[in-house]
Amino acid sequence: MRKEVYDEFDEIDGKSELVDIKPYVQAALKHWKKIVLWALGGMVVGILVALSMPKTYTSHAVVAPEVVTRTSTGNSLTTLANLAGISTSSLALSDAMHPDLYPTVIKSTNFYINLFDLPVSFKHKKEIINTDLYDYLAHYTRHAWWDYVLGLPRIAISGVKRIFAEEDAFETAEGHVQLDSLHLTRQQASVAKILAKNISAVVEKKTFALSVKVTMQDPVIASQIANAVIENLEQFVMQYRTEKARETVAYYEEVYEETHEAYLNAQRAAARYADANLGTMTQSARLQQQLLQNEAQLRYNMYNTTVQNLMAAQARVLQESPVLVVIQPGVAPNDGKPSKVKAGLLWMIIGGAIGLFLVVRKVKR
Repeated sequence: MRKEVYDEFDEIDGKSELVDIKPYVQAALKHWKKIVLWALGGMVVGILVALSMPKTYTSHAVVAPEVVTRTSTGNSLTTLANLAGISTSSLALSDAMHPDLYPTVIKSTNFYINLFDLPVSFKHKKEIINTDLYDYLAHYTRHAWWDYVLGLPRIAISGVKRIFAEEDAFETAEGHVQLDSLHLTRQQASVAKILAKNISAVVEKKTFALSVKVTMQDPVIASQIANAVIENLEQFVMQYRTEKARETVAYYEEVYEETHEAYLNAQRAAARYADANLGTMTQSARLQQQLLQNEAQLRYNMYNTTVQNLMAAQARVLQESPVLVVIQPGVAPNDGKPSKVKAGLLWMIIGGAIGLFLVVRKVKR
């Protein structure tokens, strides 16, 4: 008796787990024309969407930055470490400008502003135009038609504000001749926002390799910006790392001029005194000449020490200069997005899926 009950429950569970797909297949075959029409409609929509969107190209550059560590020497910490028998070579101070911060530097507004003057050349309506990046992004980039439709309310609100607000010459100024990084005009902020949206930088955690991607509507401009980003980053890091060393060089250059002039004056004074007392040298005159020669020698020693310090400071600048090895420079890509073929196929699948759903949902279970 108990066995028959268990068998009955097993049979019910087995039937409940089975799904009869035959009615769905029959409905799909019966209304295949409707599904095909939905698929074709989706393909047409996909192609129209792809045609409405401006084609973009992404340039990819990769650089390997130098990781710098500095040893703390010549201080009390080093002295205590030596007394304790600890090697000072292990007391390394990491550089504050670590490669992990490079993407943050690239994402700063000042970094984008430095790209405004980048010269670019592109074809517009069968005409070659030579201008800068700011002018290109502000006046020659294309947008999808729905961007203009969605932007109408914002344009209307902005127009109303301009009517009732006092006219500001700075706000209405176009271009980047008048440029204040702390107070950007609407157009300048818009161009900076475009760069922020289309420039990305990522650091690989293990190797610290920096990957820079730039997306633009012109492949050559995309590659130019990618390379300019790397160059500007290298200049920024070099300026940061060599700032103290360059200040030291400037100081010793000033001291060099002073000690050199003092040395020459002391030499001239000693020579003039020797010429004036030539042949009639008394003991006091000899003593004065010796004093002048000693003064000249002292000035020479100071001058020689300054020259050595200046050369050491200049070498320090070269030592502190960063090294960014370009593994992959930004090159002009051949393929752009979106692809009309891929968009058509994707939307065709979506349309076919919608048509299939509308057909099978009417099937009674």
